[in-house]
Amino acid sequence: MNLWNVERIKGDEIKTIIHYTGFLLISIASFMMVPIITSILCNDGSTYFYSFINSAIISLSLGLICYYLFDFDELTNLSFKASLIFVLSAWILSALICALPMVISRDLSFIDAYFESMSGITSTGFTMYANVPVAYSIRIWRSLLQWLGGLGVIILLLVLLPSSLSLKRLYLAEGNTEEITPNVKHNSMMFIKIYTILTVLAIALYVLVGLDVFNAVCYSFAGLGTGGFSSDPNYLNNFSNPLVEIVTILVMIAGAINFVLHYYLLKGKLNRVHRDIEIRGMLIIIVFATIIVMFSLLQNNFYNHDLLVTFRHSLFQVVSVLTSTGFSSTDITLWPPLSYHILILLMFIGGCATSTASGIKIYNVAVMIKDLWWEIQSMLLPKGVTIKRKIHHNNREIHLTNDSLRQIFAFILIYILLFVFSTLIVLMFCNNFEVAYSIVASSIGNTGIGPSYINPSIPFVVKIVLIFDFLAGRIGIWPALLPFVYLVNRFNK
Repeated sequence: MNLWNVERIKGDEIKTIIHYTGFLLISIASFMMVPIITSILCNDGSTYFYSFINSAIISLSLGLICYYLFDFDELTNLSFKASLIFVLSAWILSALICALPMVISRDLSFIDAYFESMSGITSTGFTMYANVPVAYSIRIWRSLLQWLGGLGVIILLLVLLPSSLSLKRLYLAEGNTEEITPNVKHNSMMFIKIYTILTVLAIALYVLVGLDVFNAVCYSFAGLGTGGFSSDPNYLNNFSNPLVEIVTILVMIAGAINFVLHYYLLKGKLNRVHRDIEIRGMLIIIVFATIIVMFSLLQNNFYNHDLLVTFRHSLFQVVSVLTSTGFSSTDITLWPPLSYHILILLMFIGGCATSTASGIKIYNVAVMIKDLWWEIQSMLLPKGVTIKRKIHHNNREIHLTNDSLRQIFAFILIYILLFVFSTLIVLMFCNNFEVAYSIVASSIGNTGIGPSYINPSIPFVVKIVLIFDFLAGRIGIWPALLPFVYLVNRFNK
């Protein structure tokens, strides 16, 4: 595939992209019924009611125009290049439409609303609201954005689109690499079913441990979507309840586990899960990171040396950051450097592949570590002895080729380079290195937790950089780099 000719896609592919965009906009308009109904039930007032009504009308109108503007006979299968362009444009446009209620209600300025919307739909969790929004409709909308974005805009769209070769390419273009079945439409439907079952279970558990229905729904949406937006002005107090804390940990882990593994778990096939490299990697990271964080907190006399309280905070924050959720049971910026920077490191790792979590992903990190170990072994073994480079993943033995290893290392390298460049840009404006790299690491990892730097007064350039990092961290580096590839191509010409 020649990405240097990004602008050269066929006219029929452009028509198909616009037609598919119509499906997307109509879907967003339908989801806006949730905050519309909420605004009526919770008496939010006419301002918020009409902000969502008008936003839904705009989204529906644009969707119908895109849908009917081009006849279905004119559509074609999208190339992988065109699929990458559609995925990028779909996420950018979705965030734009989803920001409309916050703009029309005058809660936020346009750029701040877009920041909030992109943060929500990419399940990041950074917010431009000084406090939790007063309106229930805005609260449920922010949580719903994280639920939808956690699953993936394209996954939801694949169920609605007509069957074609494009579906497979769109699925891969969004960064989804694993399947339950070869049929992409059926595969997407299974993911949605699993996601719905987990959501219902999460809501039920939250209600059982004492949360009201509204907050139970919002916490479930944000927790499973690994987003971390709060729906309660006193949400830190909820995590002082050990039962709420335990449920939240389970919900966050559920969101960060590979959907294919969830399928086997729901089928009761535990023997197909316990050997998986991602599950083992997640458990090892959680255990060791929690021990190190606990040791650092106890050494620095945090929480009066109370082992149980220290363990609860350590485990909760390790899981919250590793799963890229960003819920807080305490202010981690006050923690000693070792504990704090262990959490920063976890932001890079993230959750499992094909999950709602972001980051480099446990699978890639585990494969990288194994490959380094294999290289050390190969240097020590006699000549002619070959090492079988295989791992157990998704109920099968996978033999890793040089090409697959090279792709993983290239992804990790680009991820780190994006972090470095973004940090340098942010550092130009905030003049605090620790704040800069913490905010950028949290943005690319879609964690949304860190120093209290994010607010409407931060420079416009910083907002744009972080918005791009949100997007790149969620949909994968490759689609997000397309605009830069295009600009380089035009410059070379």
